[in-house]
Amino acid sequence: MEKWYFCGMKSFFVTLFVAFFAAILALLLTACRGDDRSGEQPFAPTVVTAPVSVEGGTVTMRGVVTASPNSSLIRCGFYYGNDTIDCDTLLPEAAYDFTAVFRNLTAGDYYTFAFAVNGIGVSYGDTVRFTIP
Repeated sequence: MEKWYFCGMKSFFVTLFVAFFAAILALLLTACRGDDRSGEQPFAPTVVTAPVSVEGGTVTMRGVVTASPNSSLIRCGFYYGNDTIDCDTLLPEAAYDFTAVFRNLTAGDYYTFAFAVNGIGVSYGDTVRFTIP
C-alpha cells in the first residue's frame, strides 16, 4: 500500500515540475521579445508632405509620418493657402499615412505642407506647390 501511495506522489511531483518548467519557459520567451527601448529618448514626429494630386476640381493632399519615436501620434493634418498659408485642416484621426481631399478650390497657385503632433511636439513637412488650372 505504501508503494502505491509513493508512485502516486511521484507522478504528482513530475507533473508539477513539468508545469512549473513550462511556465518559466513561457515567461522567458515572452519577456525577451523585441528591442529594449527603455533608454531611448522620445522625439517629435518626422513627417513628409507627398506630391499633391490635382484632377479636375479635386485636390488630394497626402502626408506620411515616417517616425514618432516612443510617443503616440495625437493629431495630423495640412496647412494650405494661395499667397499665404492661412487655412488648415485637422484630420479626424491621427494616422501614419493620411490624406485630405478638397473640391471647388478656385484656380491659381497654392502651397501646402503636412503636420503631425505627438506627445513631445509638432513637426512640419516640406512645402509643396501645386496649381489649379
